[in-house]
Amino acid sequence: MKKLIIKLISLMVISFSSFSCTASNDTKSEIQVSEIEVDKEYSVVILGGGIGALTSGIYLARAGYQPLIIEGDLPGGLITQSHSVENWPGETQISGTDLVDKIKEQAKKNGCIFLSKKVVDIDFSKKPTIITLEDSFRKDKVEKIKATSCVIAMGTSSNYLNIPGEKLYWGNGVSNCAICDGSFYKDKTVAIIGGGDAAVVEANYLSKLCREVYILVRKDQMRAKDKEKIKALEKRQNVEVIYNTNVTEINGDNNQVRSVTLVNNKNNDRSQLDVDGVFLAIGSKPNSTLFKNKIKLDTAGYIKVADDKQTSAKGIFAIGDIIDPIYKQAITAAGDGAKAAIAAQKYLENFDAPKQVIKFANAADIESPRVIEINSYEQFEKEIKSGVPVIIDFYASWCGPCKRIAPMLEDKAKILSGKVKILKVNVEKFRNISSKYQITAMPTIIVIDQNSNYLFKRMGPESISDIFNSLEKIKDKSPSEIDKYLKSLK
Repeated sequence: MKKLIIKLISLMVISFSSFSCTASNDTKSEIQVSEIEVDKEYSVVILGGGIGALTSGIYLARAGYQPLIIEGDLPGGLITQSHSVENWPGETQISGTDLVDKIKEQAKKNGCIFLSKKVVDIDFSKKPTIITLEDSFRKDKVEKIKATSCVIAMGTSSNYLNIPGEKLYWGNGVSNCAICDGSFYKDKTVAIIGGGDAAVVEANYLSKLCREVYILVRKDQMRAKDKEKIKALEKRQNVEVIYNTNVTEINGDNNQVRSVTLVNNKNNDRSQLDVDGVFLAIGSKPNSTLFKNKIKLDTAGYIKVADDKQTSAKGIFAIGDIIDPIYKQAITAAGDGAKAAIAAQKYLENFDAPKQVIKFANAADIESPRVIEINSYEQFEKEIKSGVPVIIDFYASWCGPCKRIAPMLEDKAKILSGKVKILKVNVEKFRNISSKYQITAMPTIIVIDQNSNYLFKRMGPESISDIFNSLEKIKDKSPSEIDKYLKSLK
């Protein structure tokens, strides 16, 4: 009886606190966590930000627990790279990004808290569990939090070929995300390497953009589950499937991909296939290295779970692709998420579940964003002639890594205000600008000096964060001194 009374009071407090955060103005409800209390014990922490994680969050939040969702390096998970999702109940067709955004908004409204950090260590040997977090863009910023219960939803990562040319031309003709980079290959010739569901999805998208699409399959048939989509692809005039083929090298002119070297598995014949771009669709591996020797994994690295999704550690649950070598579907991840959440609730009933204490910025302290969104070509030309160095971020709404760096750009724009101007250009709306600067992958930044001259470009979250972190160290310098520093990086 005593436990029941405590739980009812806890639920009332949490419900009131959730209401007070969301019932005020919309701007405040959208604030990300700015600081977490390391000395507090969180009742449930969800590791991952995909559909399974969000579903767990919704169920747990509605049960009275305010989950802390740590999104990691790819908010929304791999499905955000899918241009068209056609098998989600209730949605005839929706992009992966739009689907995740709808579910994330529901999770927020129910009281879930989101944190853009990366889990770098975890200790299940003690109770509560100790989770070590790292700032994705500041490796020296590490903090620890405690959790009574955890839901692991960290998914999988794409595989790579590890052949000559793959790293050299990464971002300059080699990609593993058609939805991210496909628009740069309109009316060009591309090759897709792989024969599974991912290859079919990539080919379906690229065939609507490219002049020619080659699907290079290692075996004598495609292993994709959706046979109807395979048949539809084979009927397209600009799609050709080449079976029994290994790609042994990606060739180029030191600036861009020009061809791939093929070897026939049957007779070892070698040939060259002229292409402008190469897209990898060769499967994935579970992101479970962090849990090795801490909880039970199978021989392929997938986390072993019971029917209720509990791992070999009590109170620790796992869901989605990180436990699933077979289905790998958004809907099965959502089902896993619901099961784990219900099981976690039962586990937490044995504890006086701690309340989550989150520090938000005060509404009065919220400053309007200082990253400038470009809305016309005329505005772009005006902004780059401002007399200070300019950094331009090229992004797309469906680009996961672009979303990952967005909070950092807003933060750095405030720190560097008046010294460096930061612009955002949506490549979907302004292809003329992205073509002018030969943008071939996202996220990419280009740097313009204070006299409006192009200096250099950087691709990928890590390279971009390195530039901004180095600028933060000289934030007290004058625009001219910062300009001189940027020129030294050419």
